[in-house]
Amino acid sequence: MNTTIRLSSSIGSSFVAKVEKISGQKLLACYQCGKCSAGCPMAEHMDILPNQIIRMAQLGMQKQLLASRSIWVCVSCLTCNSRCPKSI
Repeated sequence: MNTTIRLSSSIGSSFVAKVEKISGQKLLACYQCGKCSAGCPMAEHMDILPNQIIRMAQLGMQKQLLASRSIWVCVSCLTCNSRCPKSI
């Protein structure tokens, strides 16, 4: 599968700023270790894994994220946060 990602730095950075403000998290601190996805009890039901959600948010891919079902499948158990070395 080939995917082309086109980013406008102003659009991506404004989306990151919104997500960081709402969540209180430093989104850009994520270095994609994958521990959040490895421990997620709902990962098998997601079309985009938790670490991929963070990466897409970092890239400003708002439309794609809102179109995915993963953000609606999350049960808010915070396993991802507890496993994260950066506490994101």
